[in-house]
Amino acid sequence: MDKLVEVYAASDITLAYLIKAHLEDAGIPVHIANEDISAAYSIDGMAPRVLVPASRAEEAQQIIAEIQQASEGIDDEDFDDLSDDSSEL
Repeated sequence: MDKLVEVYAASDITLAYLIKAHLEDAGIPVHIANEDISAAYSIDGMAPRVLVPASRAEEAQQIIAEIQQASEGIDDEDFDDLSDDSSEL
């Protein structure tokens, strides 16, 4: 079995699970290290870490970069526009 390597350190467990779901959809096995650590008690270096087999790391990093790039175009104004539209229904 391949050695597991870190491809992403998440700011919270929800983000780690979001990344995990996308990677698993691509067929990449994922393990989350430090998943039991609460954000309130997180210590430097103890954030949830997304780990994948070394042989799939490059592919995983590409998928993560695509997720980050897609999320850059979303801002609070986009969500405000959505809530304004719902009042018209």
